[in-house]
Amino acid sequence: MSEHPLQERGPPLAESEAQGSRKRPANPPSDARYPRKRSSKACHVCRARKTKCDNVRPTCGFCASISISCSYDDTERDHSSFDPASLEILRQLGQVLDSQGNLLEVVRSIAATQSSEAAASSLVPSSMPNIPTSGIAVDWVGNHGIQQQADSPLTPRTASVSVAAARWFGLFRDELQERDVSPSVEWGFPGPLDGQDDNDMTQLQRATKIIDDQHLEKDFANEGSCEQDMWQASESISLLEREQILFENFVHRICSWLDLFDNARTFSTIVPRLAARNAGLLNAILALSGYHQSLDGTIPQEERIGQNSALQYYYQTLHYVQKAMRYPTYQRSQELMATTLIISTYEMLRGSRQDWQRHLQGVFWILRSRQIEVEVSSLESTTWWAWLRQDIWAALRGRRRTYSTWTPKKACSDLNSYELASRAVWILAQVINFCAVGPSEETEGTFVGRLEWARALKEMLQEWESHLTIEFSELPAMTRYGSQVFKPRLIHPQSFGRFFIPAEYFSVLIAILGLAMQIHYVSRILVCAHEPSLGGMEKFMHRQKTIQDSIELVCGIGLTLTEDASSMMSSQCLFIAGMFMQDDRQRVCLLEMLESCRDRCRWPASSLGLELEQIWASFEKA
Repeated sequence: MSEHPLQERGPPLAESEAQGSRKRPANPPSDARYPRKRSSKACHVCRARKTKCDNVRPTCGFCASISISCSYDDTERDHSSFDPASLEILRQLGQVLDSQGNLLEVVRSIAATQSSEAAASSLVPSSMPNIPTSGIAVDWVGNHGIQQQADSPLTPRTASVSVAAARWFGLFRDELQERDVSPSVEWGFPGPLDGQDDNDMTQLQRATKIIDDQHLEKDFANEGSCEQDMWQASESISLLEREQILFENFVHRICSWLDLFDNARTFSTIVPRLAARNAGLLNAILALSGYHQSLDGTIPQEERIGQNSALQYYYQTLHYVQKAMRYPTYQRSQELMATTLIISTYEMLRGSRQDWQRHLQGVFWILRSRQIEVEVSSLESTTWWAWLRQDIWAALRGRRRTYSTWTPKKACSDLNSYELASRAVWILAQVINFCAVGPSEETEGTFVGRLEWARALKEMLQEWESHLTIEFSELPAMTRYGSQVFKPRLIHPQSFGRFFIPAEYFSVLIAILGLAMQIHYVSRILVCAHEPSLGGMEKFMHRQKTIQDSIELVCGIGLTLTEDASSMMSSQCLFIAGMFMQDDRQRVCLLEMLESCRDRCRWPASSLGLELEQIWASFEKA
């Protein structure tokens, strides 16, 4: 028989096409854009939760079980006709708030603010995989060779702030579930507050729980300060003595990580003041600072806060955000934006790469939805740069591209010293994108494209270096920086810190800028190591010399960097340089520098030096 047996039982082609044109394409039941139709219309709450309703009137079984109002009136729109953006919010809230008695009010309020927005059809559930790193569709802009990546399917430009906030919180909630934490129905987190009398609570705990008693306003026509009063304290929250110590540790030490290269110190200026009246942000700060201090071996054991205490503040953050997410003004607030970054930093310190990766993704959703002007000084732009520095390291470790698709508008000639330092970070992000393409993708069709990509990156690096100002100049190294392996490279200010160097030490030797120049030379190392090999032995030897010279400069600068603010990113630069290091004496010196950085900033959880030793051992065996 010449024909396939299945073809005999099927309808003729024309008839099959006609039938197919009259049928809606099949979609998986989990697709949030095409909820299943039911012959019997469920109550509003069950439709929002996308669960089966027993249709008992006047109150269905689910609504009766949690004692909320059940409505079947026909005046409200069927949620099956909602736009995808609203459906995504409803889906997330069904996961986040299904144990809360005010679900109906939440659904109605969020739907009211979103139903008029144009929906992006590419929204997908929060459980989607990471952005794929395959493919190198390169579009060269102007003469700068800036790679334009396609917009991530995770975050279309039309995605709203509310959708981004809900998706981030979905990750937040899922993370606790994966840790086998069973949140209590009343609080949403475990701990001593369950059943505790208000008189026994601290003021911060009362401020965290007071939002439980707030009732959502149904009229959203006059949003603003009145609604903010529902999730913001009327006066500053008092702290216990131990909490005050943690708060000061955040202000004086941790904020310097987030304010790196920001001469206005925007984060350390604004965020602590926002936290004074916002329990969610304040809990997040204490969780991060508490975990940071728990790693500090210089603090006596009896004075050091335990990691369980830091985790309690983390749960209190979850509880507050879970409740405050009802308010559109909170979803758009600086408080929520700062909270997301601080929680991401907490996960970075904790050392869970998977959890940190998800939080970086969540921060990206929120920042992207706000359409931030990155080159305009603001808390939003400072948060963006702090997030990008974290994402660069996570992308390098995960062998993926960075999430950001932003490209600068200003030329290097228009930048001041601080902006030039930040531009070095952005260029490194482009280099990480270049390195994310694996050898298996370097086929004949992409070989020329990668050569052009590498050439464009080198031009960007040369252009950046040609615009360095006198602030980037090297100073004579003091004897305390002496090393028999690397020549110390003393740059002031190291990361635009607050240390004063006498004027007599200023001498222009070569155009290098402390931490920013470490980043610059690391970018050179990575480009040389990953560009396609071309040009024979002479070209190969030239690349090897460039890599070795850059290694010595990175390590020479690393000898002189002693600030908390610079230690974290400096250790990342040293680690990258160390991967290409072959001299045993240099390796020993590098390991000492990595441990010094780790002692200063208490990061990372696992020693980078031990990991480098494993990498070197694998090279020796190869």
